[in-house]
Amino acid sequence: MNEKNNDNNDKDKNLEKKEEKINNIFDKKEKNEKNEKDITNEKKEEDKNENIKLNNNIIPLDEEKEINEEKEKIDSNKKKKNRRVPIKDWACRSLKEYQIINEIGEGAYGIVYKAKYIGEKEYKNLYGIPDVVALKQIKTEKEKEGFPITALREIIILKELEHKNIVKLLEVVISEPKKDKRIEEGKINRDVYLVFEFMKHDLFGIISNNIVYNLSQIKYIFHELVLGLKYLHDNNILHRDLKPSNILLNDKNEIKIGDFGLARIFSKSSNAIKRYTNRVVTTCYRAPELILGETNYTTEVDIWSLGCILLELLTRKNAFYFKDDNEEGEGTFGLICKLCGNPNEENWKGVTQYKNYKFIPKENYQCKINNKTFPNLDEVTLDIIKKMLTLNPKKRITLDEILKHPFLTSHEPKMCKAEDMPKIEESFNSLNHGGCENEKKKEKIEMKIAGNDYLGKKKKK
Repeated sequence: MNEKNNDNNDKDKNLEKKEEKINNIFDKKEKNEKNEKDITNEKKEEDKNENIKLNNNIIPLDEEKEINEEKEKIDSNKKKKNRRVPIKDWACRSLKEYQIINEIGEGAYGIVYKAKYIGEKEYKNLYGIPDVVALKQIKTEKEKEGFPITALREIIILKELEHKNIVKLLEVVISEPKKDKRIEEGKINRDVYLVFEFMKHDLFGIISNNIVYNLSQIKYIFHELVLGLKYLHDNNILHRDLKPSNILLNDKNEIKIGDFGLARIFSKSSNAIKRYTNRVVTTCYRAPELILGETNYTTEVDIWSLGCILLELLTRKNAFYFKDDNEEGEGTFGLICKLCGNPNEENWKGVTQYKNYKFIPKENYQCKINNKTFPNLDEVTLDIIKKMLTLNPKKRITLDEILKHPFLTSHEPKMCKAEDMPKIEESFNSLNHGGCENEKKKEKIEMKIAGNDYLGKKKKK
């Protein structure tokens, strides 16, 4: 009897929920009909057969199920259209809490500054704000629709993360309103800054300044990156922009993954239909499936990028940099084929169906990840590189398998500890790439690492 009563109660609750949803849809209509106090049962029945216009969509109201399905579609469309959050609605502190020391970097996202905390000590102690931080200014002047979705996604993701190998977002601060009369009404008139823990170096700067790591030290860096990336993937997050300039280090030799502007949450369900953009990751670290046009991808794209970084640490060269590549990465794909071999239906079922399969070189390249190409690398090291740079993403090694690979478990020399890493001189700051001249110098160094002669001239758009 109790079970029957419980079933009846559940049914009643479900009916109540459905009725509540229907009532919500009719709320707007009922507000406009306040003067019509006496509505007959006959009128109510007619209303059910009418069409109510919501957001320019005509929704047939013959059945409760159809109402609910259409309402969900409308709500989904609203979310897509209103993806930007007005800054005036944010509960953020003021930029006045920090004193900018100097500029340490600039990119498409904005400018990064080194800053000193000068705010309330009580807040500092309560939330563990360090004396020196990094301020990442978000460019908003060209945003017609409000705050950039990439920056908003970065904030949402980083607020939920807490790991020793992930850069820590401390808070978000906002500048005072600008008094510029030229700012159009409705546009953002404040600057937004993400406050991060300060990391003095990045891996790109260290490599380009001829700081050499031995194999045991490279294993330490690689192991820390694997742990950080595994944490992200375990929490359903794709980074989608792993490269040396986004790998940060400090004087304690802590390794942290930074820059989550292209990161996003993904579904692990095999039945879920995923449609992500494939224009992610810098081309020379971009997985072949992305270059070919794949939009239903998952964690394998990050593993490919990590394999590129490991190979770069070992050889001090960017294996897949193509000087005048297009946005789709056609030139990069040619270099991938030269080293990893041409993809075909035998090693990658379905590869010929990709829209960019036309990028496949005419030459029949075979995999050259071997002692002949890399005479200074032994078999165990070559094996992990080969497995990370496997063309077919379904056959690519996983992070769990990497952690169990002999390269990290039994291969000599063993991985060193943080205290055994080389000390970087106090005067050296690998992040200090600000200004046009330094940007050209940085780009010239990047070409040199790739093994190309380059005069620092940027490609015309």
